[in-house]
Amino acid sequence: MKAQNLTRQNLNELQVSLHDHLLNRPSSIAEEVVAGGRITVDHRLHIYHNAYRARLLENLQDTFDKTWGYLGDETFEAAAREYIEVSPSTYRNLRGYGATFPGWLAVRFPDDGDIAELAMLDWQLRQAFDAADATPIKGDALSGLPSSAWETLSFQFTPTLHLSPLRYNSVSIWHALDQEQTPPASEKLAEPSWLLIWRKGWKPHFRTINAVEHAALLQLLQGTSFAEVCAALIEEFSETEAAIVAAESLHTWLNDELIVGFSGV
Repeated sequence: MKAQNLTRQNLNELQVSLHDHLLNRPSSIAEEVVAGGRITVDHRLHIYHNAYRARLLENLQDTFDKTWGYLGDETFEAAAREYIEVSPSTYRNLRGYGATFPGWLAVRFPDDGDIAELAMLDWQLRQAFDAADATPIKGDALSGLPSSAWETLSFQFTPTLHLSPLRYNSVSIWHALDQEQTPPASEKLAEPSWLLIWRKGWKPHFRTINAVEHAALLQLLQGTSFAEVCAALIEEFSETEAAIVAAESLHTWLNDELIVGFSGV
């Protein structure tokens, strides 16, 4: 850059000008670069222009590792570079870049919904890893409650929890890629399914859940009491079956470390 007594305003203007150049906007940054040496001004600026895109591409490859493996180098890079051009980073930390990539892939590959679902799985697993910590409760914290408390008891869930609908066999594809095996052909699921993603300890986990568990979790996440959820189950099952479903679900949620608190007692 040309030698000058930079003020905060001068520095801000230079940063904006360089940023505009990186994003292919009109920029006067070339006028601020001292010519000379073996590398021309245009070449120097091209290095920064290319490095910006290369770094974002590397970030997408790291975050969407399984999607990258599924699409292959050429297809993924072409799609990622298109995304970079229309979705420049707005984050100071690269960890946040790529949040809209799964949705963008759904539009980019409208006949291949498995691609967007796979990218969603990649993204949410990364988010679960980075999400805030919370201490799960143990079963004995509930076993000592009086029976009257269960009439109003509600739960708080781990901030790492995420629910997404599934229409394709993207989970099977992800598992095959994770085992470095040839993924199965894309297929639409015969029945609606949902994906539950969370972190247990230090490791992200995921599993598919059915409509019954999905509906129960949605109600509980909205603050519905456990007793009300059990009452809703009786509308679908007999009282005995509903009690079994509720008990087994609660046991699973506690074992998976999804519940981090309770209230209403």
